Amino acid sequence: MRKFPSILLAAAVLPVAVHAANTEFSYGGYIKLDAMMSTYSDGDVGSGSIIRDFYVPSGTPVSGGSADETTHFDMHAKTSRLNFKTNTDLGNGHQVMTFIEMDFLASAQGNEVVSNSYSPRLRHAFVRTGPWTFGQTWSTFMNVGALPETVDFLGVSDGTVFARQTQIRYTRGGLQVALENPETTVGGAGVTDDAGMPDVVARYNINAGDHSFTLAAIGRQLAVVSDAEGDGDNEVDETTLGVGFNVSGKVMLGKDDLKFSFTKGNVARYVGLAAAVDAAISTDGDLEATDVTAAFVGFRHHWSDQWRSTLAYSMMEADFDDVVISDTEKASSWRVNLMYSPVKKLTYGVEYSQATHENVSGADGDMSRIHFTTKYVF
Repeated sequence: MRKFPSILLAAAVLPVAVHAANTEFSYGGYIKLDAMMSTYSDGDVGSGSIIRDFYVPSGTPVSGGSADETTHFDMHAKTSRLNFKTNTDLGNGHQVMTFIEMDFLASAQGNEVVSNSYSPRLRHAFVRTGPWTFGQTWSTFMNVGALPETVDFLGVSDGTVFARQTQIRYTRGGLQVALENPETTVGGAGVTDDAGMPDVVARYNINAGDHSFTLAAIGRQLAVVSDAEGDGDNEVDETTLGVGFNVSGKVMLGKDDLKFSFTKGNVARYVGLAAAVDAAISTDGDLEATDVTAAFVGFRHHWSDQWRSTLAYSMMEADFDDVVISDTEKASSWRVNLMYSPVKKLTYGVEYSQATHENVSGADGDMSRIHFTTKYVF
């Protein structure tokens, strides 16, 4: 991050900046070009779909063999991001840090006809003071440090825990405990906001020399309230408890590294970019939680100080009532890349990936993609 003294802000921007005399301001981010050619075995992906911006496991088209193969070429800079950070000395032995970050993915504005004008979206917005974190950032259930280096925005989407959400987190040494914003995805009902309690996460980080490991557990209330007839009478008002755990980490092998993650439990929206629903209404009217197994492994080898490659495999499998006949049951992918950094902050990369997506009904489809990127970090 670039840093500059607050006195410059006070002199050049606003008089009120004088009151931030003990604050250090920083900014950072990166510019990233993505260019990719994607081939789908069983159908088409519409123009403007986020599925064409990066790999989304549930987005690979499926069919019973009746759909045609399609190929698309796309270029964008939507993953470019910008962040701002402040560190303030309160003068009583306490420090306050704030952080806000945005990029341009998932924008409802803009198209590729003339200007490619995409609106920013919020990624992070939080304040940290002492052991406490308040605001939106990575879920405590997620270990960002275990993610392999990929050309794709996420790469191991099938098998990783991935969520940013509002939370209150307490950290003491390697222990983290958090209350996080709940959501439930239900087959046939979509996303609900009916939970009466937050998701509760406990995590412990372990460092052993150059190696690092994380153990995490989560408890959730899954809930759905539905008034399908609109008469004020809730035909469906069900809750159930869900639990899950994650083990992840990084093992150093000389200059190379092996990263991994294994997740199990009622955590459907937390893995696979919510490829499977959290729960479904059974034939007897109960809310049945989905059980998900997800994992990835990625090995990175350094050919030299400037050249390196990652080989990664990722998978997820959901076990739920077959009434959810259109939902994702299995998804997997593998990818291999070659990355070149002539200087530390500039990287060129090319990656080949293949993915498979299968629904409960048995309909399936494949995707293959060649992906090139240029990224400059500032």
